[in-house]
Amino acid sequence: MNMQPRWGWVLAAAIAWAPLAAFAQDDAAPQKLDRILAQQQELKRDLDAGRPEGMTTRQVNAIRKAQTEVFAVTDGKTSLDQLSMDEKVRLENALERINAEVKNTRTGRDEKQVCWRERMSGSNTKVTRCGTEAEMREAREGARDFLERPKVCGDRCG
Repeated sequence: MNMQPRWGWVLAAAIAWAPLAAFAQDDAAPQKLDRILAQQQELKRDLDAGRPEGMTTRQVNAIRKAQTEVFAVTDGKTSLDQLSMDEKVRLENALERINAEVKNTRTGRDEKQVCWRERMSGSNTKVTRCGTEAEMREAREGARDFLERPKVCGDRCG
């Protein structure tokens, strides 16, 4: 019996649900961060050992790059409460990138939840916006279309 597909499914399920469960549960914040880091260490060991076969080199490199971000953001921290809002956004985005690569689907990448910080118009106040990768792409394209429209009114002006 081939254990390869089963192992991949188990890894994908663990990656997909563990970070979200760690953020959502009522446990103490240090345990949440410990679980996230333990999971990422286990995945790193598996990648180093060459276990997740069926992944391309590009996928493995993308996971390693995202894990570097996870470990950099959490370095010296023992609790999620010790992270600034920007660090929490970076952590969540890195975990979502890892999840999308492990799922290995276009849909998984489009449904990946991302957060970003942006300034409110007319203010220096930053807000955190979250949505799917597809929603962020649509918003970006909508803004680009608006900026590329002609600014001069033609024959239709009043």
